[in-house]
Amino acid sequence: DLKHGKATEVWEDESQYSGTYFNGQKHGKGTFKWPNGSVYEGEFRNNNVEGTGTFRWHDGRTYKGQWIDNRMHGEGTYEWPSASGSGWAKKYE
Repeated sequence: DLKHGKATEVWEDESQYSGTYFNGQKHGKGTFKWPNGSVYEGEFRNNNVEGTGTFRWHDGRTYKGQWIDNRMHGEGTYEWPSASGSGWAKKYE
C-alpha cells in the first residue's frame, strides 16, 4: 500500500514529513521537520529535497534557493543570524 496524495508521516525519532506523495515517495510540495528543530519547506522529487525550497537550521541559519539530490545547487541565498544581519547570495554546484 503506497502513499499517494497528501499525507503526514512521523518516524520514531520524531522526524516528520507533511506534504504530497507519488507512488510511495515524497514528491511535490512538502515540509520536513527534524527533531533538532531544523525545517525544510519546499519541493521534493523521488524522496529527495529537489527543486526550490527553504531550509532553516535550528541555530537560525537559512538557505532559500535551489536544491538537487538533497544538496544546495544553483542560485540561492544563505543567511545567518548576527548583529549585522549578514548573508550572501551564491551559486552552488
